[in-house]
Amino acid sequence: MEKKRVLIVDDEEMIRTLLFQAFKFFGYEIDTVENGIEAIKQIAVKPYDLIITDYMMPKMDGLELTRRIKMINPSIPVLVVTSDGPECELLKSGALACIKKPFNISELQKISQDILDGRPPPST
Repeated sequence: MEKKRVLIVDDEEMIRTLLFQAFKFFGYEIDTVENGIEAIKQIAVKPYDLIITDYMMPKMDGLELTRRIKMINPSIPVLVVTSDGPECELLKSGALACIKKPFNISELQKISQDILDGRPPPST
């Protein structure tokens, strides 16, 4: 079976590293980028089964990134991590789920696994 591919988009290197390690454990193929512009470039080169993005980032926030991803490929699931982002607007723009910061890594892993396994994420 082919490995699931996950793209992690966050401007904080510590968060990218944490999430990389947390998801690598499950055997997923993980790529990380530091902003939405790099994420769009990466999506053009490689298909992904899930994109996990921060909301607050320089150059392009998670809302704009979600909108652009959905224009490129509406079937890519997007999970947004946010402390104060507009959850309702994010979900309307195509995010499958939002998780609040500070997040529990186990909860983020569970929601991501549900999405990757084709199960709907729990209501947030």
